[in-house]
Amino acid sequence: MVSSWLAAFGRVKPLPSTVHTPSSPSASLKRCLTTFDLLCYGVGCSVGAGVYSLIGIGAEITGPSISVSFLVGGIACIFTSLTYSEFAARVPITGSAYTFVYVTFGELAAWLIGWNLTLGYGISSAGIARSWAAYVTTFLKQFGVIVPPSWVAVDWGLGTPCSAIAAILILVLSVILLAGVHESAKFNAAVTALNIAVLLLVISVGSMEVDLDYWQPFAPEGIHGIMQGAGVIFFSYLGFDMVACLAEEVPDPQKNVPRGIIGSLLISISIYVGVSLVVTGMAPVLVLGTQVPLVNAFDFHGLTWVCHVISYGSMFGLTTAAFTCLMGQPRIFYQMSKDGLLPAPLSTLHATTRVPYWSTIVTGLLVSAIAFFFDLDFLANVISCGTLMVFTFVNAGVLELRYEAAVPGSSVSFPLRNLAFVLAAFFLSLALVFDASLFIVVGATALVVASFAGLCAGVPRTSSAKAAEESESFRCPWVPLVPCLGIVCNIYMMMSLPPTAWVGVAVWMAVGMSVYLCYGMHHSALRRGYAFEQSPLL
Repeated sequence: MVSSWLAAFGRVKPLPSTVHTPSSPSASLKRCLTTFDLLCYGVGCSVGAGVYSLIGIGAEITGPSISVSFLVGGIACIFTSLTYSEFAARVPITGSAYTFVYVTFGELAAWLIGWNLTLGYGISSAGIARSWAAYVTTFLKQFGVIVPPSWVAVDWGLGTPCSAIAAILILVLSVILLAGVHESAKFNAAVTALNIAVLLLVISVGSMEVDLDYWQPFAPEGIHGIMQGAGVIFFSYLGFDMVACLAEEVPDPQKNVPRGIIGSLLISISIYVGVSLVVTGMAPVLVLGTQVPLVNAFDFHGLTWVCHVISYGSMFGLTTAAFTCLMGQPRIFYQMSKDGLLPAPLSTLHATTRVPYWSTIVTGLLVSAIAFFFDLDFLANVISCGTLMVFTFVNAGVLELRYEAAVPGSSVSFPLRNLAFVLAAFFLSLALVFDASLFIVVGATALVVASFAGLCAGVPRTSSAKAAEESESFRCPWVPLVPCLGIVCNIYMMMSLPPTAWVGVAVWMAVGMSVYLCYGMHHSALRRGYAFEQSPLL
């Protein structure tokens, strides 16, 4: 029995583009999202909690150069977004990184990645709801409307204040999601437009109040501080993963999903860098604080009316962030359920709206309970670490997708070469983060270069390339260079995070492993010998 379980751990789903896609339209998600909808979802998921709170948190770590941290994080995401785009085009089903890892590394790795995505989506939305509750009460207080304290933060003897209004937000957003993806897209587009309008106002008005003296010193903690800041704020770019989750609900996903992924990321980078440059140039870092840095920056200049607009806009930004996270999580559950790793009802679709309604209901109830009972601000580093781990797997996965497992004339297979490069990047990151001697840094760099050369010696899957070209699906450029750059950037930022982030991810994955061993492994579709067809794009 143990041997059969171990075999199931490494078994790979061979059929991504047609797996679990019955011919009956009533058994599939509704394809009704446009490229514009995808852009709105991606931007709405990214430009929310990060722009209203993480700027202040990051500035405390790296100073005014937090704008560079956002740029570095964005560039690292560009490498990963290109690999995401290829996967989304060649594996156009829901599930995002969970599905991508499933088709390249097997069931166990996919389960752990899907579990980490739950950390990024479900728990993030609970924390965002808490921030939303704080902003709402602050905004209403400016106009003399006092929200009962028992709604916002009441101590029930649990060691942390409970927030009823945060839980109510999650429940309301879940009801909107149940109305259908097309109706949800309209709501998200409207709220995202209001959020972007407010942030453009911040940039235009704030740029006239910038004082270059506040940028001195620009990077007090040097390169290490910039990279640590990039690691802390990294999960604010989760939006392009959210776009990949919607691949099964988009007509012509081979073209539209890559456009949505890359376009939403570029828009998000521009907004983050622009807002952080302006805000850090308006006031000293100590004035910005960690709760409402944008409001504090304009209040420093006596621009009360802008403070009111920002407080108003922040509610919309946080609403879209919570909404899109809530939308992504049920689709992860939906695909995991179809693979037998979660109970079957979670993959049930509503007859009319084509929404995975049980997944949506369960997600809404769980997240609302978490938002009610727990204040999760301390999990920002843990979420970023888990997200970076997910992205690293996707980058490594596209290498497995492109190259044959066997390398002619060598006893070292391509998967082992792939692993060697990841380990070399890990050692190099350790050496850089902990300021190792020049000799060690040079040695670790040589290992990275040598392992990269080993990847370049791999044999491309020519039949896969031909099929992809014939289908005109998006292909990541400059492979293996782009995925390898993504791996190096992601691992370096992970190593820049505090040890508590790694401990948090380790605990979370241990819980996930327990769930898999107790349920998923015994109900796995692959372990039961589920028959899959072959994908023409792989």
